[in-house]
This record gives sequence, structure tokens and C-alpha cells, in this order.
Amino acid sequence: MSKGYILGISCGYHDSAAALIKDGKVLGAVEEERFTGVKHDNSFPIKSIAHLYAKNKVQKNDVDAICFYENPDLKLDRIENSTKRGHWLWNYFTRRRILKRNKKAYHKLETTLNSITGHQTKIIYSDHHLSHINYSYLTSPFQEANILSVDGVGEWETTVLAKGNKNFITKLQSINFPASLGMLYSSFTAYLGFKPNEGEYKVMGLAPYGDWTIYKDEFKKLYTLNKDGSFEINMKYFTYDYSDTHMFNYKLGELFGVPNRLPEEKLEQHHKDIAAGLQQTYEFLFFKLLNNLYKINPSKNLCLSGGCAYNGTANGKILTKTKYENLWIPPAPSDAGSAIGCALEYYHRNHDKRREDNTNPFLGPAYTKDEILSTFSKFDKHIYVEHRLHEQIRDIIAQEITDGNIVGWFEGRLEFGARALGNRSILANPRDPQMKRRLNRVIKKREGFRPFAPIVQEQYSRAYFQYDKKVPYMNQVVKVKREHQDQLPAITHVDGSARIQTLNRNQQRRVYDMLTKLHELNGYPIVINTSFNLKDQTMVNTPEEAIKTFLNCEMDTLVINNYIVKKKIL
Repeated sequence: MSKGYILGISCGYHDSAAALIKDGKVLGAVEEERFTGVKHDNSFPIKSIAHLYAKNKVQKNDVDAICFYENPDLKLDRIENSTKRGHWLWNYFTRRRILKRNKKAYHKLETTLNSITGHQTKIIYSDHHLSHINYSYLTSPFQEANILSVDGVGEWETTVLAKGNKNFITKLQSINFPASLGMLYSSFTAYLGFKPNEGEYKVMGLAPYGDWTIYKDEFKKLYTLNKDGSFEINMKYFTYDYSDTHMFNYKLGELFGVPNRLPEEKLEQHHKDIAAGLQQTYEFLFFKLLNNLYKINPSKNLCLSGGCAYNGTANGKILTKTKYENLWIPPAPSDAGSAIGCALEYYHRNHDKRREDNTNPFLGPAYTKDEILSTFSKFDKHIYVEHRLHEQIRDIIAQEITDGNIVGWFEGRLEFGARALGNRSILANPRDPQMKRRLNRVIKKREGFRPFAPIVQEQYSRAYFQYDKKVPYMNQVVKVKREHQDQLPAITHVDGSARIQTLNRNQQRRVYDMLTKLHELNGYPIVINTSFNLKDQTMVNTPEEAIKTFLNCEMDTLVINNYIVKKKIL
């Protein structure tokens, strides 16, 4: 008898993840990196699957279908054909190596899944961008909407325009590789000395320090805009279509008049100007796509998906630069979220039922009181622990943050997606003018130009920020109102912006209540929120990881559920 479980999987490129749904409801979803500690881990999500099965008491034969987020045959076809450009010897060995690696990965996928299920299980392969689109639309609050998916590349498609009506999705237009906004952005991420598929957010943070007009003519040579809003990329300057190790060639440096930056080199003003020009170019092409989508199918609602949906700077301008009135971006719009998307696509393809509310971002592991107490005992030489009631924690932590202390906050289920949303967070005072520098230097140990994001109580958001919509997943950059910028120096970026998260009490009661107390103490229901991790680490998953991170940095206090943890002075 059918148990109604569907397993969704994404892996092989970056941000591998697994998701489990039943009767259209997402029961859990988690990235593999949260178990392995490898940032953006692309390996088969065996630990994620094991967790989901154990958490939900799922037996091997309880799963009706296993869905994969892309079509391997089409992807291998693209790899084989797109690597033909360039020197024949390079092409030969590169194509053989890439194809061998990908064929091996897909073979391992099937054999591993068969070992998990205990029998020969048919895998249902989705299309890459359909997985993106279904995740965004089928988790949205809309019954009809336009949908845009933009990333590096799936099989052949890099961009898909679509519309959704009830449980059904219709593809309207697509753009194929190598014309790719995602690959363009990642190429310049590499050119500026950062790691592609990881450092793009650094480029976004760097862009406000530059002048986009300096290199506007050079950037115009990189693309051709078509009448329908689509575009072509001038591949004279890029090699990402036939190489998996190099994304650009020497001609790009000749065009901009400067060589590519090495990771250890100092950031100069021209690097900042190039970052600004890239962001401006991205936004120009991005809004052409959005406006064309609206022209094809006018709708007040828009859903975004794909890795490019993490570009918060562009996202924050959508409702002012287009005719859309409502925007939905899920918490994990990149490949991780596609594990949910392909599973939901399969479910709704076979069940004409009303969509469940799948907006909850807290889908990962949680830990029991006994597990937490057992962890404390391992560190009793280094920490002391106090059990407190919720109201006491609220008051104590609000006062500590007001006094300038940095607090680790750990509770409930782990967030799904790249953003810490209050369950695995580091919290600090946004009014402290030294806090941004302190957090970057002694906690995150990262570049000083990097901004920090705020959580604000939903009902007060428009009082401090120039935006009147809910932003529950910290995926839009908006302006801090001028009269508050000097009062909120630690979250106000150099251009007067902030990547906000709005919070109501139903989303995260304990953090919300603490913000109420903060409002009483310092006049602002706002707190800095950054992910609970140190440099080059993944977001903490377990209580043990939280305590180790707490002990290895200059964090002042740690909250784990109803416990306040302090360091012993040895």
C-alpha cells in the first residue's frame, strides 16, 4: 500500500540537498554540507537522506517515487556539444574528462539509490529549470503568477520564463547556453579574484564602492540585446562553454585594461568599478527579461528562482522598476531548493489537489533536550550553563545586545537555504558604529567591506526602510531611510542600503519577543543577523558545532533553546 512519500534529490554541481514530501507537504529538506562541513558540497546527499528517513520514521519501501532535479541525458548532450569550441587537443581531453566524471556521477546516483531503497527503483528525472520553477511557484502564496528562473546553466537552458495557474505551469520562453546571466556574473567573480559559485555575494557587496559608468562601454561589448528581451553573450572573451576550470580568457583583461585579480591581491578602485559595472549590466538585462515576461503575460504576481535569485540588490528594485506588485522568492532558490521542486512537480503532476502551505524555511534537523544536555557535559571544563525561562532569556539577551555583546542563537530546526533566519544566527547591536568592523574582524574573519543584514519586526519595517512589503527570507536589498542611517551604522551599507529580513511572531516567536525588548531598551526593534559560522565553515547544525564555534571566536554569549551558555575563564 502506498505511503505517499516522495524523495527529491539535487546533487552533482553545487549545494546538494534532499527533500521529503508526503501528500504534497514538505516534511523536511536539508543541504548535504550541513552534515559534511564542506561548503557547497556537491556530493550525493546520503547523510541528508538518512536524516530525513530517520526523522520521519520512513522505511525503505515507504517511498513511492524518487525524483532528481535535472535530466542527465540532456546535460551530457550539452557538455559533449558545447566543449567542441577551442583548440582540438584541449577539447578532446576536456570533453572526455568532463563526460567521464558526469557519467560516473549519474551511475553512482542510480546504484546508490538502489542500495538505499533495497530494490531497483525507477528515478524520475525532471528538467533543471522546471525544478527551479516548481519550487518557487508551488511554495508561493499565489494561485497565479509569472515565474522567472535564472542561473548559470541546467541542461541547455540558462533562463526560463513561465506562468503558473493553480497547480499548472506553462513555459513561455527560454534562453540557451552559453547566453547566461549566471555564467557572466560567475566569470567576473573569478576575474575579480573570488571563487565562482561562492563569491558572487562578495562582488555584490563590493559593487556599491565603485562607479558603474567607468567601464560602461566595455560592458556593452559583452552582450547583444534582442528585441524580445533575450540576449547573447559575446564569447570572444569567455571560455566557460568549453572549460570547467577557466571561465574567461586574456582578451577580457585586454578589454578592461587590467589583468585579472589574484585572490591574495589588494582590492583596488578599478576592481570596485568593475564590480559596479557588472551589477549594473546584470540589472539591465534582468529587468529586460522581467518586463518582457510581463508583456507576454500581464500578472501582478512574480516568483523568482535559480541561483541568480540570490542577487538581493536587483531583487529589491523589482517592484519599483516593473509593473509587478507582489514578489515571492523562496528561502533556497538555487540548486538546493530544486530537491523540493522536482518532488512537488511529480506530486502535482499526479494529484490534482489544492497546494499545501510550504512556506516554512525551518526544515532541517532539531535536537532534543537530552541531546543538548549530553553535549553540554562534553564541554563542562570550558562552559557554564544556566537554564532560563523564555521571558528571562528575552530580557537578558536584549540587554546584552544593547551593551555591545555578540550572541550566538541556536534553537529549533535548521534553516533550509543560504540565509540564517533566526534559528542558527549570530546577533548583535546595529546601533554600535564599531560592530560591523568587529564582526568582520574577530568573528567572521573576512573582508572589511562586507555588509551585515538586519532582522526587523514586520510591523515596523516601513518606518526604517524604503520598502512596504514583507521580506521573510532576507533576499532583497532596500534603502535605509536617510533619517535612520546614522542611527543604524552597523547594518547600513556604503550606499545607504541593507538586506533586510522582516519578522512576525508566527515565524520566530523567541527572536521576535527579544526584538520587542530591544525596542524598549534602545528605540529600535532591529538586530544584526548573520549566519552562525566562522570563515570557510558551513552554518552550524548541531549543538556541538555551535559550542565549538562559540569557544573558537570572541562571541560573548550563546543561547541554545532555553539555556544561556558562557565561557569559563581558565
